Amino acid sequence: MRRKLYIFILFLMAFLSVGSVYAADTVEGKVYLHYYRFDQNYTNWDAWVWQNEPVSGEGSAHQFVDDTTPNEFNFGGKVAILDKNTQLNGSTKIGIIIRKGNWEQKDVDADRFITLDPAKSDEHFYFVEGDFAIGISLNDPNGPSRYAKFKTATFTNTTTISFTTTHEVTANELKIMENNVELSINIEGIELSDDKKSGKITLANPIDLGKSYVLSHQFSDNSEQAKIDISFDGLYNSDEFNDQFAYDGDLGAIYSASSTTFKVWAPISTNVVLNVYDSGTPQSLGGSNVKQTYQMIKKDKGIFEVTVAGDLHGKYYTYDVTNGSRINQDIVDPYAKSVGINGLRGMIVDFTRTNPEGWNNVNTTPNITNKTDAIIYELHVRDLTTHSSWNGTEANRGKWLGLIETGTKYEGLSTGFDHIKELGITHLQILPFFDYGNAIDETKQNDPTYNSFNWGYMPLNFNAIEGNYSANPYDGLVRINELKQVVKAYDEAGIKINMDVVYNHTGLSADSNFNLIVPGYYHRFTSTGAYSNGSGTGNETASERYMVRKFIVDSVMFWAEEYKLGGFRFDLMALHDVETMNELSEKLHQLNPNILIYGEPWTGGTSTLPESEQAGKQNIVNLDRVGAFNDDTRDGIKGSVFSSWMGGFVQGDFTTKNKVKYGITGGISHVDNAGYNVWHGNPGKIINYVTAHDNNTLHDKLYLSLEPINRLEDLEKISLQAHGLILTSQGIPFIHAGDEFLRSKELPDGKFDHNSYQSPDSVNQIQWNWKKEYQDHYKKFKKILDIRNEHAELRMASNETINQNLRFVFNNQKGVISYIIKNPNQNTTLLVIANANTTDLTAKLPAGNWKVELDTVGNLTTASKEIKLEATGFYILSIDKVLDHTDFESTMKESKNNLVPVVVASTTSVVAIGLGVVAFFVIKKKKGQ
Repeated sequence: MRRKLYIFILFLMAFLSVGSVYAADTVEGKVYLHYYRFDQNYTNWDAWVWQNEPVSGEGSAHQFVDDTTPNEFNFGGKVAILDKNTQLNGSTKIGIIIRKGNWEQKDVDADRFITLDPAKSDEHFYFVEGDFAIGISLNDPNGPSRYAKFKTATFTNTTTISFTTTHEVTANELKIMENNVELSINIEGIELSDDKKSGKITLANPIDLGKSYVLSHQFSDNSEQAKIDISFDGLYNSDEFNDQFAYDGDLGAIYSASSTTFKVWAPISTNVVLNVYDSGTPQSLGGSNVKQTYQMIKKDKGIFEVTVAGDLHGKYYTYDVTNGSRINQDIVDPYAKSVGINGLRGMIVDFTRTNPEGWNNVNTTPNITNKTDAIIYELHVRDLTTHSSWNGTEANRGKWLGLIETGTKYEGLSTGFDHIKELGITHLQILPFFDYGNAIDETKQNDPTYNSFNWGYMPLNFNAIEGNYSANPYDGLVRINELKQVVKAYDEAGIKINMDVVYNHTGLSADSNFNLIVPGYYHRFTSTGAYSNGSGTGNETASERYMVRKFIVDSVMFWAEEYKLGGFRFDLMALHDVETMNELSEKLHQLNPNILIYGEPWTGGTSTLPESEQAGKQNIVNLDRVGAFNDDTRDGIKGSVFSSWMGGFVQGDFTTKNKVKYGITGGISHVDNAGYNVWHGNPGKIINYVTAHDNNTLHDKLYLSLEPINRLEDLEKISLQAHGLILTSQGIPFIHAGDEFLRSKELPDGKFDHNSYQSPDSVNQIQWNWKKEYQDHYKKFKKILDIRNEHAELRMASNETINQNLRFVFNNQKGVISYIIKNPNQNTTLLVIANANTTDLTAKLPAGNWKVELDTVGNLTTASKEIKLEATGFYILSIDKVLDHTDFESTMKESKNNLVPVVVASTTSVVAIGLGVVAFFVIKKKKGQ
């Protein structure tokens, strides 16, 4: 384990200095979060609170307890009490979500924020079930109301309304308003539940979907009528809704030099206003709020439209949208193709003015013939260049332009862009780079005390580039040109850019721009009305709905066409439906026959989308030219990613052999792996990998699984064996950046970070001194890549060819995976052998002049009738003749100098062998040695 003491010292100094600043400016005191529920049932409800300013922090749960505060503060419910200094660290702004259990339910599906006054001792804030408002005093007129109210009201079909309330209702007090006119004559019947807190209203005639509806009731405890806008949630999947509102035309800001036409899909809205700004930065962040407003006109299919004369290139825009009684202001257009600082305003762009010189020549030449020719390398923008050993231009660290800076070296070894070109990959997959402005404050980009790192899996504006990687995040045009420079430079190096996309959820839920425009349409919901949380982040998008599918397809096609991307990796792809993925694949392949489309064939939680419709494992065979990550072989090689101590084949668990063979054969039904549950079905659809950005790096996983069995000295050899199995498998190999020289994500306390999504650069960055330190590992890794690129038989494109030419040999030898791959066109045969045993073996070979292409543990270059295979070694041999699997024996022999293997259970073991006594001293290797 690489200990970096100086990092820890700097971290500690920074922590102490920040803490001292807070302490100097903060008064001792507490924050009281008063919470009121109408049913008085607070079981499992708590307040999830996190620090937001001056620095962001991790969230934690705070229990609600009996409220024993004086009457002047007591709300009649429960209270969570937080200490300003010890728990909130002197924060000036905190975020809060009131939730039930471990995210089973949120009271309000939105992040809410409270500004604290450091000069005050105690502060009280008030929350009521289902109410967005936050009160700052017991009787705050702008705070939440404890009066009886409607909780929900929804059209379940065009003649039925379902509703729930906090208190009992009486049928004769229920009123329905259609565009502010009472519908008393249209009510056919009212059914109430036994407790009279829910019911169903049946209408005599179908509603007009182009109008708005309000349900009201006069409760006994309230002098004013309680009102609620009746949502159309129950109609979104209906034929009636699709017939009236499904739209196939362009949306967004449609630019021309003489005018720009704005179109937004807002079918249930009664009014939409366009705001046009010169600045993409609000006044609160140093910009301007000066704007021109334009009334938009409602047209067919739920479209609001307006055309503004003049050349608007470079200007910014938002919408004010009225839904029922609520006006949502300054909403960013979901179709906005660039944005200003923190994604707060959309941008109008003439993309012809954003192209670097030579852009028309980009992506005109394919770099692969078959999908199996691809080698994918996964990278985060910041990771490549933030460490001091990168040795590039300071201004480019962590930025787009850092990805393409040439001439950088560490002690004579290439770093950064030159290193990637040196590897021999075909596709660079970049972690999400569409705008996730709510996860990172771009205004603090140059603040050395601010953590600007985030993986980016909480999308805000799907069609705009994240500003955190730009030299100027305030100007939405700069980032467009920078990304195009990156695409162009890699294309000239024979490498295509793949985009990691996250369409399965939105970073925000109820307060997402989608939901503020069309409430309830873009997400899935459970039967209780809560957001379905198959993503594990609070919501999931409803890709099966017409306009959600349209948005996903439109968005991906925009990225593919405008930025000339080489592929797309879909996060949690099983949350998308099969029809959406197949429609998308068809259009992308029409644009580029060589494009790569692949994703994670699982969800992040329980989804309301039926498994039969999910683009997950059970349906990969039904997807058209869409691939999926192979977690079977991943875990078969190194052990489960969810149990750090658990090993796989390379650490000695030989029961996983068939899982490894599944990846080697390209995810097809293979004669030598009969009976295996095949779910890819084609080598062009399987992404073989041993590690990715999620979970531990391979180095860290191996360390954690080898240390308990005293085998740390084998770590480098086992790493090469794991990568060797992946890079000689049929299908598409995938590499996590830095694994070629044993990348680690070590924390200051010496532990490893398995989920570094918002850990600082010091944890996530690639340290180029590793390339020097582990040069032998790197050279052998690179050699395996070279062999793959040189040998077409490692990249076969059809099931038939694989079954004809790939066969396993030495099949009865425990702890060994070995296979031959024939190339009849070249009259050659490759032999691959992985000896995962802790003992040496000798393998008898068919007679001939064998060339040892790779020996990861020794220096063999040739072989004839046999080859000695050292423990944990990985070998690739070649011969100029076509051999058959029947030419090989089924087992190997243990080498004569082997000792009886010993299972080491303690620091020092003494083992008696036969008549003699031999002492074996196994000294546990210390971390850092």
